Amino acid sequence: MQIEKKFLAIALALVLFASIAASTMLVQPTTAHTPSWNIPTFAYIQISPNPVGVGQQVNVVFWLDKVFDPSTALTNTWRFHNYKLTITDPDGVVTTKTFDYISDPTSSQYTTFTPDKVGTYTFNFTFPGQDYNTYDHNPNSQLVNDTYLPSSASTTLTVTTEQLAAPIYSYPLPSEYWTRPIYGENNDWWSVSSNWLGMGAPGYAGFDAPLANQQVNPGDAIGPLTSHIMWTKPLQSGGVVGGNNFAIQGDTYFEGSAYNQRYANPIILNGKIYYTEPISFINAPNSGFFNPGPFGPTDCVDLQTGQLIWSRSDVPPLSFGYVYSLQDPNQHGVYPAILFTSNFARAFDADTGDALFNVTNVPSGTQVFGPQGEILRYVISSGTPGNPAYYLAEWNSSKLWDYTGNWPVATGTIDGGTSNRYDWNISLPWATSSLTVTNAFYNNMLICYSGTLPSYSAFMGMVSTSSSPYTYYGVNLNASKGAVGTALWQNTIQPPAGNVTVLAGGADPTTGVFVEAYKETMQWVGYSMATGKQVWGPTASQTAFDYYGNTGISYVQGVIAYGKLYSCQYGGILYCYDLTNGNLLWTYGTGGEGNSTFSGFYSAYNHYPTFIAAVGNGAIYLITSEHTATNPIYKGALARTVNATDGSEIWTLSDYTSYLAGPFSSPGSYAIADGYATFFNGYDNQIYSVGRGPSATTVQAPQTQITAGEKVVIQGTVMDIAAGTKQTQQAADFPNGVPVSSDASMKDWMGYVYQQKPAPTNFTGVQVTLMALDPNNNYITLGSATTDENGLYHFTWTTPNVPGDYTVYAVFNGNNGYWGSKAETNMVVAESPQATVTPTTPQSSIADTYFIPAIAGLFVLVIIVLVMLAVMMMRKKA
Repeated sequence: MQIEKKFLAIALALVLFASIAASTMLVQPTTAHTPSWNIPTFAYIQISPNPVGVGQQVNVVFWLDKVFDPSTALTNTWRFHNYKLTITDPDGVVTTKTFDYISDPTSSQYTTFTPDKVGTYTFNFTFPGQDYNTYDHNPNSQLVNDTYLPSSASTTLTVTTEQLAAPIYSYPLPSEYWTRPIYGENNDWWSVSSNWLGMGAPGYAGFDAPLANQQVNPGDAIGPLTSHIMWTKPLQSGGVVGGNNFAIQGDTYFEGSAYNQRYANPIILNGKIYYTEPISFINAPNSGFFNPGPFGPTDCVDLQTGQLIWSRSDVPPLSFGYVYSLQDPNQHGVYPAILFTSNFARAFDADTGDALFNVTNVPSGTQVFGPQGEILRYVISSGTPGNPAYYLAEWNSSKLWDYTGNWPVATGTIDGGTSNRYDWNISLPWATSSLTVTNAFYNNMLICYSGTLPSYSAFMGMVSTSSSPYTYYGVNLNASKGAVGTALWQNTIQPPAGNVTVLAGGADPTTGVFVEAYKETMQWVGYSMATGKQVWGPTASQTAFDYYGNTGISYVQGVIAYGKLYSCQYGGILYCYDLTNGNLLWTYGTGGEGNSTFSGFYSAYNHYPTFIAAVGNGAIYLITSEHTATNPIYKGALARTVNATDGSEIWTLSDYTSYLAGPFSSPGSYAIADGYATFFNGYDNQIYSVGRGPSATTVQAPQTQITAGEKVVIQGTVMDIAAGTKQTQQAADFPNGVPVSSDASMKDWMGYVYQQKPAPTNFTGVQVTLMALDPNNNYITLGSATTDENGLYHFTWTTPNVPGDYTVYAVFNGNNGYWGSKAETNMVVAESPQATVTPTTPQSSIADTYFIPAIAGLFVLVIIVLVMLAVMMMRKKA
């Protein structure tokens, strides 16, 4: 269906150009003319695809050469009426459909048809003509009293038994290392790619503050399933200073806690990271309340390689990225991304850093994303104290620009507070007191409360006490369910017993539950989004150190995703609750190896204080942090990722990420997109990028002729070729390249390669599969081998008795840390030489063995006797 809609968009765009050309021929005098005109029309109809197989749907578009009025637009109803489509099937059966109102301003009508017979169909489009005055029209038009004359057009559709090949919506998901840009025909790659828009965008601030922040999970973020390091980049001097000039031996450089984050609010758009560099010890960019500046330049670097794309000192700290998809008759597609400072104040081109325009008077409100990436704000106004009048309005960021053709380049300053920046503004007659919005969901509902939530807290010397009832409201935002702004329900809540502070939490429209947190008891309560009634809770109290909440303020922290509530803070234990019933499904951090945040003597908390930094692609991304780190930072802190479904550990990496969350809208130092994560590591003050990297495989076989049946050694390497392996230290430490690692060894191996940790003693490499193509073009599997800590693998193969040329393949199929790679080589197997034939000696008979030699011996004896007799006779004669 999506392809059909694209077809329609293209067809209507083409028609629009023709219609505009025709309409420009009409002069617009101030009054109608006398006599009135009879205006001829030309009808057109097109079917696609054609021919087609029986049972396959086709698109039918029919239109006129005229637009109803030169002033016809999306904002009015001045249109043609009563288009008639007649279809005659191959058996002569006729069906007719009349389109009473042609909504498209280009005078085009679109429909679909599915043939159920083989043969030729005839399609006839008839326009019956129309008096200009008959229906809604422009009373000031020159066309008043004129008449559009009838016209018609026909075409045929050929239907065969042979099915037309189904269209390809997308080519397969990537099976090899990939980079941006993603080719436009790979539409399904949306599922493995993403952006991270930053704390100023809806849904992102929830990772840094414990309060509602409505959609506290962006939903489409894609992070890594590995701790493989792609690259590191020094942000400032970091790590151990060296020397003995300090009271603390092994003292380290300042890493930013509590109020001076070094790497604040990284934004990721189109595979690029945007961040503002700090200057010396000055407060960090984007650190909310503690943010006087000045700042260093804003940098744009490649997410996968760390390559600097641009650096500009005239671009201030950024708040969020803006990616908007415009779909109207004139334009289709996503505009080049924009970077905004806080509250839309200044706009910059994300590709170049060039300034675009400024915006003033943007109203405050509760933010959500609209259907095309626009940011909507729900603004509740209350009139004046003497004359309270409550209104709800929807402010629309896409209306900052008057004309789509000029978007987004504008000059000067745009007033974001004028009435034309709003979609609607309606009264709330049921509201009798001020409303606070806790959650908002586009085309669904708002959740608000009136009154003051119970509070018994002290913060920065300020004591707050409130114990009055408060009322929740559900406010309709879906016109199909009734008038927008209607109160769907209201429910008054009595303060919980025990002087407990109540905090508004997140909500999930899928499960239909919104939550509260109890600060002092570290508990959660669930309410129905359909009725406002409590449906579960309070839950059992979480571990005691969770009282201190997150790094900025002692509020319980929670993030909603995948129909679950996740909570993790100073206590170091990740809790996962089922949102439908409040049941605790699992915890992470309390078990043994692979499920432990136990810190032993390294920290005072018994467990490393652990916080949720991001959620994406079925995983929860955790960091170790706290308000103010000791110096040197305690050892053993980790970045972690666990499975969002069962809490199983996916990966860990040595890391301490400093960030300050809380009431000051302080940003995080962590972002995920495109299957990668970037974060700041306080152990060395470097920016890290981790994710699945490229690999390179080699293979070698004997290059001299091998005799069939002999054993040969096939060997090669599998190497990590991520950009970080070319960095100065890594290139020096591994002049022959950095070997790849198994997923099981990745944490310790990355520590050895990038963090100067000892070489792991239990290193395991990756498996390489060896295959060969024999002289008869048959593939044979030779076996497999595993690489060692030098990246080398080897395999001994007994060559077969089939002589000829062999192609040998080495294939590394990849793992979570690396994309696969392969290599090939050739070898020659010769026939075994023929064995030398030794003549066979005839077998001797008994006669040959015994009798003949005996006779020969007698003859010799007789001869000897005769000779002796002859000698004696001669002596006698003498």
